[in-house]
Amino acid sequence: MKIIDISRPIYTGMPVWPGDTPAEFTLTATKAGGNSANVGRLRASVHTGTHADAPFHYNDTGAKMDELPVGTFVGPARVVDVRGHATITIALLSAHDFAATPRVLFKSDSWTNPAVFPAAWPLLAVDVPAWLGTRGVKLVGLDVPSVDHLASKDLAIHHALDVAGIIILENLDLRGVEPGVYELIALPLKIRGGDGSPVRAILCSR
Repeated sequence: MKIIDISRPIYTGMPVWPGDTPAEFTLTATKAGGNSANVGRLRASVHTGTHADAPFHYNDTGAKMDELPVGTFVGPARVVDVRGHATITIALLSAHDFAATPRVLFKSDSWTNPAVFPAAWPLLAVDVPAWLGTRGVKLVGLDVPSVDHLASKDLAIHHALDVAGIIILENLDLRGVEPGVYELIALPLKIRGGDGSPVRAILCSR
């Protein structure tokens, strides 16, 4: 079995959503300092790096992180090539049958410098969430910071995916992944009351 890591690393000074908590990892105890073990402390937003959004993130009555079924984050997934497209449309997706792959990951390769937070990225057309929902899709993942644009205040695509019953993964790293069908494992932390969680996302293929 081939395993592909599609997670972005978490580290001090990494690019984060403007205004969000900066990521910081430090050692609070070290062997070199005479302690019995090295002990680290992580300070970060739950939306740092590759992460899942709980519906509660954008919907006060939505499910929180610890309330989501873990099965949503494990199972067959299709990686769809959307490189070169500013908008992900039904016409672009209609060639694919999602019946056996209820998780869809969009490979845009649009975040070209991972050390710098991007200013713009491809977006789903407004009718795509409902279209995917009627085809049994229950999770979408993107290799960009958000399903909505940087300046969005109404988070229209987040809400449209919520109405369609679709959970969101953001900030995937799909640069080394060929389009096709894989097994996705992207388990979030069981954060009680959480609006999101970092995930370690991998794809498996034979």
